[in-house]
Amino acid sequence: TFFQAIEVFFDKPLIKFVLWVFSSALTYHIIAGVRHIIMDLGFGEGLENARLGAILVITLATLSVVGLGVWIW
Repeated sequence: TFFQAIEVFFDKPLIKFVLWVFSSALTYHIIAGVRHIIMDLGFGEGLENARLGAILVITLATLSVVGLGVWIW
């Protein structure tokens, strides 16, 4: 059936890797975008707060990328 063909297609390691890469990029983009929206609202504009926000974005993105890798593989 159609769904079995899709399952076979997405079971290939290269396809899983490509899916992980694009999902990771999208996740980072969303997290960083939320940070920028918060900064546009006037929060975290100072140097120290901006640095803390950047560290938070990198930390959340790293955790998300690892989580996506576990979920996809």
